Amino acid sequence: MTKSVNHPLHFLWCVPRSRSTAFEKMMVNTDQFNVIGEPFIDIYKQGMLSSNDVQITQSNFNHVFESLSHNSLQQPVFVKDMAYHVTPFILDHQILSAKHTFLIRHPNLSIPSLYKMRENFHENETGFEGQVTLFKRIYKLTGKKSFIVNAERLITSPIKTVSRFFDSINHVMPRGVLDWQPGSRDDWKGRESWHIDAINSSGFMDTKRDVKARPLPSRIDKVIQQNVPLYNFMCEQLYQQNLKGS
Repeated sequence: MTKSVNHPLHFLWCVPRSRSTAFEKMMVNTDQFNVIGEPFIDIYKQGMLSSNDVQITQSNFNHVFESLSHNSLQQPVFVKDMAYHVTPFILDHQILSAKHTFLIRHPNLSIPSLYKMRENFHENETGFEGQVTLFKRIYKLTGKKSFIVNAERLITSPIKTVSRFFDSINHVMPRGVLDWQPGSRDDWKGRESWHIDAINSSGFMDTKRDVKARPLPSRIDKVIQQNVPLYNFMCEQLYQQNLKGS
């Protein structure tokens, strides 16, 4: 009888429009992970829309998390999701059962792209406060700072950046992992419009989709400025991480 091995859950906690979907495709390309994209998005929406059903929403969250843990009995599981999707629900023992990486991107780039996709987004959906909250909570529970990836470095220094990520999760960077076939995923059904660049991609590449094509409303400029200190906090953690790794 073969004894099952409990592989760790690997989470990539992102902000919207941070090249996270391309990162997801890269992980699919390894052929080493069961890759799951945004399994908590519907639960988050349920929780925001039905505040009276907190216990039901928490129960549904726990069920999805337990399913991910069960899947990790078969092979390593990699999950990409937004940090703000889980901060209201994730429990201490769930945090401790997983490994965590954060993908950051400057609000000058991510928020205009978010605005282009959804003009009436809620300020919480920029994702930066959720990232910082979850990062600090993980550090408080574990005494260790989670690994951080800067999205722009995936463009300017992909080999070094991705290699360091795989080192951080105790995996060898697979050969050819930075080149993949264009195409969608089942996880993206109903959300394809958000992932056009990733669907058409064959590797990490810069696009002009995030360039400000028109002046932004004052509300959006204000939201960007409000989130810069949160982004700078994560950058400071990344700077300290790089100092240790140099």
